[in-house]
Amino acid sequence: MVSGVKMASVTPLKRVLTDLSRIPHVQGVFVVSKEGFIVESITASGAFDEEALAAMITTAMGSIETLGKELELGKPEIATLEFSGSITLITDLGEHVVALVAERGAVLGRLRYELKKQLPRIRASL
Repeated sequence: MVSGVKMASVTPLKRVLTDLSRIPHVQGVFVVSKEGFIVESITASGAFDEEALAAMITTAMGSIETLGKELELGKPEIATLEFSGSITLITDLGEHVVALVAERGAVLGRLRYELKKQLPRIRASL
């Protein structure tokens, strides 16, 4: 998804997101601040309104956390949202939220596995 970018000029966070974006059918990977701003992202060209996505992801994560608290379910790990045309995974990293958006044809288990595997790298890069 990233073309023409010299890896020497790429930040560690961008490198991790690039690795995640290479999973088949992934359309975008986003790190969003809890204030609703994009910290870093990798997307298919023009695929998303990133500002709107950042605001909605932050709001969704807040609602998911409230649900877990009110129903005494515990803290959310990875929220999985399945839409008719896509799958979105959201996970909380304290001051940040990570969202991965993929086409419906993606293998959900692989998305979850790869996201969990890369979370330590993302945390270390923030």
